Amino acid sequence: MIQPEKLQASLIGQRLLESGLLSEERLLEALQLQTETGLLLGEICLLKGWLPYAGLKECLPPMRSRLGERLLGLGYIGMEQLWLAILEQRTCGERLGEILVRRGWVDRQVIELIVLNKRPAKSGRPRTAKLVVRTSITKH
Repeated sequence: MIQPEKLQASLIGQRLLESGLLSEERLLEALQLQTETGLLLGEICLLKGWLPYAGLKECLPPMRSRLGERLLGLGYIGMEQLWLAILEQRTCGERLGEILVRRGWVDRQVIELIVLNKRPAKSGRPRTAKLVVRTSITKH
């Protein structure tokens, strides 16, 4: 019996191939990385820089995170913030809104209004995530 998550990965992979967004070689590499890391196929392709988010979104079923999609669409968060929060959600199990509030990216009131299907009044610019890569240089 095929596991549902494998079937979903296969379908997304098939869609990416058919759309010309991903080569067969990259799909095979992404599927291998998926088994090693537990990341989703689309996440791997985005992290590798093989796909733009817009291209991936066309091949995916609607996002399961309606809250994240609405916050993104309204300009409260950026794509990097959404993906970071979703990845964190997988490891800690916390609700997406709680993660965004705890990180200081979105005010709790905005989350509450969106959950109630009300559009919050836009106040200020969205807070952006800064990815900082630290490297250590050692002298020999």
